[in-house]
Amino acid sequence: MRLDTSLKLRRIGRHHMIVKAGDGRMDLTDVFTLNDTAAWLWNRIGADSFTPETLAAWLCGEYDVDPGTALRDVESMLEEWRRYGLLLDE
Repeated sequence: MRLDTSLKLRRIGRHHMIVKAGDGRMDLTDVFTLNDTAAWLWNRIGADSFTPETLAAWLCGEYDVDPGTALRDVESMLEEWRRYGLLLDE
């Protein structure tokens, strides 16, 4: 899977925000906030493809977290990102 690279993560004050503009037919915009860890992962992923296992390994290398917990947390986060259209499946 990949991130939708049309979306850009911005830091506004202490908040990490992603703005997803509407499709042009309606004047709608969605704004998503990420915590520091999710924003760190978003930036590390960039335009690369990834698996949940890759992200969990990155978390284990950066934070004091066991692999099982990291993978469960990543899978939960990715499910939210998928539900809100932030991911592209390959």
